Formats: sequence, structure tokens, C-alpha cells
Amino acid sequence: MKFDLGILGGRIVDGAGNPWYVADLGLSGKNIAKIGTVDKRDCRRAINAANLYVCPGFVDIHTHSDITALVFPGCDSTLRQGVTTHLVGNCGMSGAPIREPYIDDWKNYWGEWAGTSNAWKWRTFAEYLTMLETQGVGHNIATLVGHGAVRTAVLGTQRRAPKPAEMKLMKELVDEAMRAGAYGLSTGLVYPPGSFAKTNEIVELCKVVAKYRGIYTSHIRGERETILTAIKEAILIGSKSGIPVQISHNCPKIGAWGRTKESLGLVEEARKRGADVTVDNDVHTDLAPNLSHALPQYLAELRKEEMLELLKSKESRARIKKEIIEDRLPAFGPSGLLKHGLFDRIFIMHAPKQRKLEGKTIARIAKERRNDVFETYFDVLVEERDEVIAIFDYISEEDIKKLLVHPLVMISSDCATWSEKGPLTDPPPYMPCAFGEYPGIFERYVRDEPLLTIQEAVRKMTSYPAQRIELYDRGLLRPGMKADIAMIDLSKIKDRATNLWPHKYPFENYPHRYPDGIPYVIVNGQLAVDNGAQTKALAGEVLRHDWR
Repeated sequence: MKFDLGILGGRIVDGAGNPWYVADLGLSGKNIAKIGTVDKRDCRRAINAANLYVCPGFVDIHTHSDITALVFPGCDSTLRQGVTTHLVGNCGMSGAPIREPYIDDWKNYWGEWAGTSNAWKWRTFAEYLTMLETQGVGHNIATLVGHGAVRTAVLGTQRRAPKPAEMKLMKELVDEAMRAGAYGLSTGLVYPPGSFAKTNEIVELCKVVAKYRGIYTSHIRGERETILTAIKEAILIGSKSGIPVQISHNCPKIGAWGRTKESLGLVEEARKRGADVTVDNDVHTDLAPNLSHALPQYLAELRKEEMLELLKSKESRARIKKEIIEDRLPAFGPSGLLKHGLFDRIFIMHAPKQRKLEGKTIARIAKERRNDVFETYFDVLVEERDEVIAIFDYISEEDIKKLLVHPLVMISSDCATWSEKGPLTDPPPYMPCAFGEYPGIFERYVRDEPLLTIQEAVRKMTSYPAQRIELYDRGLLRPGMKADIAMIDLSKIKDRATNLWPHKYPFENYPHRYPDGIPYVIVNGQLAVDNGAQTKALAGEVLRHDWR
């Protein structure tokens, strides 16, 4: 038998959680044709994989590459990590559907990314998938339809419940997306417009998803003090609509540190009752949004000039400060640092008008200015016209570790695919997860501080997430499976993008640095990374859920 590619003498980590064993793989076309003994002479190309761990390509179940996969079609940063499939459309944010007259509203949610996306030529979900397919992608892309996109397409930014005719149209948009191949519906319930929706609105949309055997994924309504109530809501939505629930990046944020036993306990109890609920999580402790993103949600509805004028008022500042501390409508995780006064964990990364602020925390700037920390936060935001990007360190690594080892938790990145060069890279965003999530886990938690065996880490990155979205032909190394493969040199693997807290300044080009120790990545049988160098292959496929 002749093979297009042979992988010889590697340590096979099959994705099922089994210990590694030594064998050869023979690939033909897009598939694994043989595992066992493969003669080099029977291969058009053979790779000596001695001392390399040969794994299924990683399936990232929580990403935001909807638009950046169009900007960076090679999917450089994620492909180089060994990732071969992204599930996009998470947190209620999908690239489609979009409708007049609310197209600009939805593009505003995507921010500066929206300006580099082929002029948003699509409207329906099917047209969006065709756009991705026509352009080509470096690794596979699977999609969810975002509740936020659906709601904006019908209601714009209005903070109210949909009328019956509007609800009917929202259901039709979800139906179109599911028929086009979406794997389920996602929500982002700490962000507008998802935060405007009541539980029943989501249940009704999930009932449409149920007809197509899809799943419900959620950035839940509260991830800090109200995390347990929010988890219960997610489980309730699944039970009322009859579909599986995936709780996204569900590590307790500041205000709920140390509550992983309780939060995971709710999931365990739900499963004992017969509810199909699982969890994913990433391993980075921080995030880098604009300063305004940590303010109360309703401010996101305002145009920049309106928001800045509001923040110039002492009365408005006093009211906003009170709203932040009272936290009546729980905003997303980083906002907890403001609520709890932890301004020493908010680190200025980019301040284009006042470069002298870069590398300092808000607490330090306040001390230098002899000013209140809240007032300093508002002052910097206004002075820089909300162009400051700050790193919020708001997650406990101890909680991350507890989730990492739990059998119900799979691994995700919460990243968008990116590149070292090209649009949106000057200045580079702070997105170490886009360049180092998976190698960082192998480096820190498998090799240097072993919390996971390599076979369990690989299971959480491959067969477990693949099974969750019914990718039954990927995520395992078996004859007949798709040839999505990553090869790891565990002795050399290094995440070159992550600078662990406390951050050092200047950043010295991180987080735009590809990892070491992943010399080969194969996507659908084609070499996409060859001996450490990315090829020009756009071997990825746009995957559509086979619900029939």
C-alpha cells in the first residue's frame, strides 16, 4: 500500500486518554490509512518522528476567530500551536446573521476588527460560511450562531424584550443558521445585547436548536459573586429546551475566587440528574480590553463622544462608581477589579497619547498624581479618549489548576487566530492565548509542574471537545479518521507569548511570538507546519454540522 505521508517511530498519544505507544502512521489523502508498521519506501514523504509525541490536532471549542480568520486566512498563530479546528461564534458573537438597518451596530461590537473583513459582504449564515470557504482557511472552522448577532439583526441595540413578530424572526434566523451547518447557539449574558435578554427568550431560541441536535454554549450571566446563580440558569435553559449545555471558560473570576468546588459541584449534580452539561476553560489569568469595557454595561450603548462627555461630569462619575461597587447588573469578569478596588492589578499596556503611563498600574499612577484611584481611572480613560489598553489580572491560577484537572473540564483558549505581521498588529494586541495557550499547558502543567499526564492533557484538547460538537471523524488517531495531527517535542516545547504576572515592561515583542517545540502540524492530510516552518497550504475546511 502506498501512502502520501508516513510518520515513523513516534510516540502515539491517541486522544482517548491512553498512555503513549510507539508506532508508525500512514496517511492517504485526507485520512489516516494505517497505524502499525509503515515502510518508508511505501511513502511519498516520510517524517522521522522518533522522540516526538504524535497527537490528534487540537480542537479548540471556545474561540473568537469569526472575523480574524478572514483577516489572517493562514490562521498562523493557532495553527503553529498544533490547533487544527476552531469552534467560532462564542459568547453570542458570531459573524452572521446581519441585517439592515443594524449592520453598523453589529460591526461596532467587533470594534477595529470589523474594518478588515471583506466589507461584510455576507448577510445570512450560509453566505458567511461560503465567504470563509471561498477565501480558504489554514485550519478547520466550525461555527455557532451567536444570540447577540441574532438579537442585533432584529432589535439593534434596544434594551427590551422582543415583540412576538420579532421573536418569530429571531427564531427564523437561528433556524437558517442551523440548517446552514451551525453546531449550536451561544450567548454572552454579561455583554450587551445578550444581557438584555430574559431566560425565556433564550429557551425559545434553544428549542429551535434542539430540532437540529445542536448545543447551547454560554458565557454565563454572572462569573463573579453571582456565578452559582448563573450556572443554574445555564443548566435550566438546557433542561427546558432539551439540548446539551457547554459552560464557557467557567473559572470563577475575582469576587468568586476559591469557589470552584461549588461551581463544579452544580455541574456534577446536574449530570447525576441526567442533564448533559460540560465545561471548558483556558489557563490565562488576564485580559486586555479598553478601560471603558469594565464600566457598567449601558455605557456600551453610547457613542464614544457621549461616553467621554458623561465621564467628565463629577455627578456622573459618582453615580457610575456607585453602580460599579453595587454591581446590580453583573458585568464581565475584569469589572470585579474595580468593584473590589484592586487597581494594582490593572496594568497599562498601550497609552498612545501618554506613553509615560505604559508599564504602570492604575494604583501607581494614582499615587504619582496624588489622586483617588477611581478618579484616576476615569481621568486616564478621558485623557486617552478610551484608546488605552490595560491588562486586567482578574483570575486566580489556583482556580485554573483545579479546573484543569477536573474530568468534566475540557481545554479551550478564548482566543482569536492572529499573526505576527499584517493588519491589526501595530500595536500588537495583548492576546497571548492566540499564540501560546496549548504549548503553555504542555510546558507548565505537563512537563515543568505536572498536574496532567500528557495523555490526559491531549484528551482534554482533542477527543473530548470533538465529541462535544459531534466531530466524530476527528480528535482521535485511528485508521479512517481525518488526518489532523500535531507533533510535540515535549523537551523543547515553550510558550513564547506569555509573560506571567507580575508583568515586566517593556514587553519585548510578546505576545506576538510563535511557540517552540511543535515542528509538524498536519491538517486534512496536508503538511501545514513542516519542520517548524509554516507552509502556504490553506488545508482547513469549513465544517458543517451534520444534523440530518
